[in-house]
Amino acid sequence: MSSATSAEVAVGTAKLDVTPTHPVLLAGYGHRVGEYTAIDTPLWARAIAIGDDRPVVLVAVDNCGVPAGVVAEVRRKVAASGAFDPERLIVAATHTHNAPQLEGYAPVLWEGRDTTEQREHVAQYTKRLTDQIVEVATAAVRDRKPAELSWGQGKVMFGGNRRVMKDGKWVGFGFVEKAPVDHSLPAMFARRDGKVVAVWTNYACHCTSAGSENRVGGDWAGFAAKEIETAFPGANAVITIGCGADVGPQPSGNLDFSRRHGRAIAAEVAKLAAGELKPLNKAPEVDRRVIELPLSKVPGRDHWVSEAKRDGFEGRHAKRMLAQLNRDGKLPTSVPFPITVWKFDSDLAIAFLAGEMTVDYAVRLKHELDWERLWINGWCDDVPCYIPSRRVLAEGGYESDFSMIYYAWPSQFHPALEDDLVTTVKELVGDAFKTAQRAPDADLFLVPESAVPSMKK
Repeated sequence: MSSATSAEVAVGTAKLDVTPTHPVLLAGYGHRVGEYTAIDTPLWARAIAIGDDRPVVLVAVDNCGVPAGVVAEVRRKVAASGAFDPERLIVAATHTHNAPQLEGYAPVLWEGRDTTEQREHVAQYTKRLTDQIVEVATAAVRDRKPAELSWGQGKVMFGGNRRVMKDGKWVGFGFVEKAPVDHSLPAMFARRDGKVVAVWTNYACHCTSAGSENRVGGDWAGFAAKEIETAFPGANAVITIGCGADVGPQPSGNLDFSRRHGRAIAAEVAKLAAGELKPLNKAPEVDRRVIELPLSKVPGRDHWVSEAKRDGFEGRHAKRMLAQLNRDGKLPTSVPFPITVWKFDSDLAIAFLAGEMTVDYAVRLKHELDWERLWINGWCDDVPCYIPSRRVLAEGGYESDFSMIYYAWPSQFHPALEDDLVTTVKELVGDAFKTAQRAPDADLFLVPESAVPSMKK
């Protein structure tokens, strides 16, 4: 249902099974050893295309993260085919931790622990997935037909902040009740003759409810898509992830929890579909920018020589830094960060952000912009690393420090990254989406007192 009559917009969808057909290493957990041992559920790439002459296209892939190199190759192949404008393509990941490693993603995770054959298997899967992303995106563009497009926001509550603190510093992972989350569940619907033919929804939470066994599966996002497609026969369900890098599914640890969380998503989507939705009467305008997020002081060669003597990830990371110094004569001092915004007139702004976005960015942006007309996605067009807020940087811990080793960066971020990123999003979104009078519901963002300064200029 919608609150007003919608004009028809060209919409197309497609999906493709991307489950590995050969042995391959999985991304997501540093303690795993060897290639996957079983397949619990299939993996999918799902696409939606919106618009007539120059459609926008979103492909959501069941993977831990699709790196910039893969996205660039996808766009190159789309450009060569002439199927549509590759600059209007977004490639997102559901961040399931039970999908194959891709070349270029968190490279230190497997570096030095894999075999030549395993690297070849990763390369083989990466090439296949690249071609499949092109295929499913092109199929969605070809599938376009007039449809009524609308959207609304609901709420799902299974995400819980995972950063356990003591005396203002990070001490480990767990479930912290009174800490930042984003429980919003935006959902978009395409209908033809009253029938739902496509659903796209988003939730800010890690896709880790199945546990860390060395098995292939789509986690809660995969079950959510399956449940939605069962509820709306013939529809295609696209799932993306919001600013949930420090938010974990509660409870977690097995497939039953994944199913439970997937059903929660699907139930809220069904509730939204039966309620009053806001029509979107034309395809969105697109604006894109790549900014450089600053790193803090980068250590010199002596530091890396010393660190290279260590075992484990730290030693392998240091050797990689030394190799980069020998090759380039320097190490990077910033991280390239693509940001894209789709604007459906003044009705809805959708931000696509790269990396593993910590939840403070959702909290801040939805206070400084009109949260009722704002939709934020993470893990889009690249996953260079975690993107911590100023608060998370000050508290330290995995998301701000050790994870940069997995992602092969030479230092943690400079605190200026938060303002740089938020300012750019606000510029791209524009004045039409400035904060409305009504504040977000109290239970949408459970923000502790320590996080409030992060939301103020």
